[in-house]
Amino acid sequence: MEYEQDYLTGLWTRQAMYTYYQGLEPGSRIHFMFLDVDNFKIVNDIYGHNEGDALLVNIAGILRKNAPMAHGIRMGGDEFVLIFPGETSREALCGIAADIIARVQSKEGTEHILTNVSMSIGILYDEKVGETLEDTLLKSDMAMYHAKDNGKGRYVVFNDIADIVLGELEMEKRQQQALADHEFEVRYIPIVMAQTPRLYMAQAYVVWNMADGRCRGQEEFLPLFVKNGFVSELNTWVIERVLQDIVASRGKKGSPDKVGVRISRLQLLNGSLLPWLEGLIHDYKVKAEELELEIDESAFTRGKEEMFANIQALHKRGFRISLTGVGLDFASLRYWDMLPIDSLKFQREYLQHALKNPKGRRIMKTLMAVGREMKMDIVADGVTSREDIMYLIECGCNAVGGEYFSRPLGVSGFLDYVRKNLRTEMRVTEFPFWTDYAAVDSSMQAAPSGTGVHLTEGISANWGGVLFDGGEVRENVLKLPPDLLASDSYTICLWMKPLELNGWSSVLYARYNSGFMSLVPYTPDRSSAYRVHQDDFVNQFHDILIRMVQRNKWSFLCVTFDAVTGVGRLYLNGRLAGEAEDIPQLPACKEILLGGDPFQQSFRGYVSGLIFCDSVMTETEIKDLYQDFCKDPGFAGDVEKF
Repeated sequence: MEYEQDYLTGLWTRQAMYTYYQGLEPGSRIHFMFLDVDNFKIVNDIYGHNEGDALLVNIAGILRKNAPMAHGIRMGGDEFVLIFPGETSREALCGIAADIIARVQSKEGTEHILTNVSMSIGILYDEKVGETLEDTLLKSDMAMYHAKDNGKGRYVVFNDIADIVLGELEMEKRQQQALADHEFEVRYIPIVMAQTPRLYMAQAYVVWNMADGRCRGQEEFLPLFVKNGFVSELNTWVIERVLQDIVASRGKKGSPDKVGVRISRLQLLNGSLLPWLEGLIHDYKVKAEELELEIDESAFTRGKEEMFANIQALHKRGFRISLTGVGLDFASLRYWDMLPIDSLKFQREYLQHALKNPKGRRIMKTLMAVGREMKMDIVADGVTSREDIMYLIECGCNAVGGEYFSRPLGVSGFLDYVRKNLRTEMRVTEFPFWTDYAAVDSSMQAAPSGTGVHLTEGISANWGGVLFDGGEVRENVLKLPPDLLASDSYTICLWMKPLELNGWSSVLYARYNSGFMSLVPYTPDRSSAYRVHQDDFVNQFHDILIRMVQRNKWSFLCVTFDAVTGVGRLYLNGRLAGEAEDIPQLPACKEILLGGDPFQQSFRGYVSGLIFCDSVMTETEIKDLYQDFCKDPGFAGDVEKF
């Protein structure tokens, strides 16, 4: 039988393929390849349609050379099909596909075309001839698109991905009804500040509780919903669900200050997005800044002008803007300086890859530094170890999330996790030392021991101070309530002006059930120190040594300890001066002394601006605190420039 030929390539036409298929014996075996030319449109745009046609003719020739036993069909445009009747092995089909890809990529016969041209191929192996060709074409077409979605210039065998594809088809058929049947559920991932066990935000995470009992995470269905457009309808439901949860958890301990929710590219192209969101937050009485709108990096393909205008308007209205999935292909990098971005959220897979090799670490560190320089918060997803957190802190990462902390949780589980493990805000206790030894809110009261403790002027007009006359062990000290260090993590800040430097004398000392912590202005090797010691290890001291504070001069010391990571940090005049890992967590503080300790002569000098926090202040917060002191009226110290 004569079959209709394509006018350009001489291959069969689509109609000829249908005619041929109808003549096959039902139930007989057949094999298909669906082929698509990658970047063909670019060739047409740059070199013109004549060169594009010549490229298609050349590719048709490559198909004939590599698969002389197959029937070649031009489906139209830059799509082709190869039909292999009878017995052909899987290995032979894969070999033919690999050879076709190699020849096209090497530009055999089209060396003058500089554009990168390749082939994405879907293979359907050992298929039975059915009543219609549509299902067969659909399967091979799906395999081809999997090849294209996973980097182009490759082949995928449908038989290998059949379960995935059929699962996607099932999800696509069920998606609308599933939403109506309340099968989707919003859970929340706690995002934790990198340097402190404080809650940074909650991130909405969607699961699909399917009717057959299976539970799918959003990474399994969101890519499909992005492709078919259902993501906009799902996101609309998610945002309203999140607002309901914000209202329901308001005022409860552990509730977050902000929640991250996804906004799709289609929504950003919708001119009614802002009025719709404004109407929602008005109805639910939620502030715009309580929502962080997460835009995936993959959204930056086309229609950027409309998207940019919407993003600008949303940010101006008060919504926080976050770029998520950073690292997938860095499609957003060129727009970092054009958009009002509040935070960058690096993709889990990129981070896990980058953390495994030195070059990846350096690139990631540079990118995070760029983000910090542009005043963006840096968030890392998918953190699985304490070592990852340590390096990310070094890179300037503000917050982290992942299995190291928690899986996605329902509202009640999230609140319970935060209450037990994290803090939504710090408890700050300040001792102004104006007319007595009480905290500013009178919640804590210190007691002098000895006659050589005096209230006096402090670091500024806003802060009084204490003068310690020094003396023997435990003489002339101020006893502070041990409840100040009831939290496992802490920050302690103080101004001091030593009048005398005695080796290993403490300006502040805390005794625990099984050890002690001490801040030491002077060590014999001319350093200042933060020391932690466990009683069980007699000769083992955990020290952070920094440059020595000066005599007769005000210095600002801050020490932080993070019980989650076991990291201690010592700051001098608002700047990080030293840090150490694996510092032991000491349980149950029994005693706090200001101005001395049980081992050495007491401190002689001034102390002012004493502040205790029940969690870890970040480097930025400590720097800001130092600069606030320096701006006080009557500031008595010397400002150290950064």
